[in-house]
Amino acid sequence: MTRIALIEDDKLLLKRMALFLSGQKGMQCVLTAESLGQFFETLPEKPQVDLLLADIELSSSINTIDHLEKVRKLLPAVKILVITGHSHPDYILRALQKGVNGFYLKGSGLDKLVEAIETICSGGAYLAPEAAAHMVPFFNRQANSQRQSEDTVASYAAPGPAIPIKEDAKLSRREKEVAWRLIEGQSYQDIASELSVSLNTVRHYVKSLYKKFGVSNKIQLSRKMKPYF
Repeated sequence: MTRIALIEDDKLLLKRMALFLSGQKGMQCVLTAESLGQFFETLPEKPQVDLLLADIELSSSINTIDHLEKVRKLLPAVKILVITGHSHPDYILRALQKGVNGFYLKGSGLDKLVEAIETICSGGAYLAPEAAAHMVPFFNRQANSQRQSEDTVASYAAPGPAIPIKEDAKLSRREKEVAWRLIEGQSYQDIASELSVSLNTVRHYVKSLYKKFGVSNKIQLSRKMKPYF
């Protein structure tokens, strides 16, 4: 029997998922929580949990990934399956680097959720096909960037005026989302629509990026940001 702990801030979705999972053969939802705080508070002193199924973005200020170390400390043997509506490479890489065992995209279907759980609990790893599709271009860009860097060193070619990155430049999650889309060539309007924010909000983040990296246009920003994507 796979004992599952579920964290989801959508009350209705939390209830439906708990009922669905407990109705599956060989699965039982033993703990549900609407937040990380509630999860840590209700976790028994000697928890018996085989799999943690957790939403990656429980609120605008709380990211499940940032608290995985505490989860691992309390549940060292637990398998972790992250659920999210995002498939951005940055989310995927951060989750995998923190030791999660799977990455499930919301809307992929309950059959895929069961498949992900079964795969992970049998010792495998799971990455939703849609998420994997986003990783291919990312790694291609990384490979191209590496090749270009090697070619530059070999030929002693100057890549253009150096634009020193500020050492204290730290990007927020939203700034990374905006920066990545700028590098991909998206317009401010496209970015606003995709992130469900206003055009002025996008301009605010772009201005913040320019300031943090000491640049004055998108070309310079792209040059400094590409190595980080």
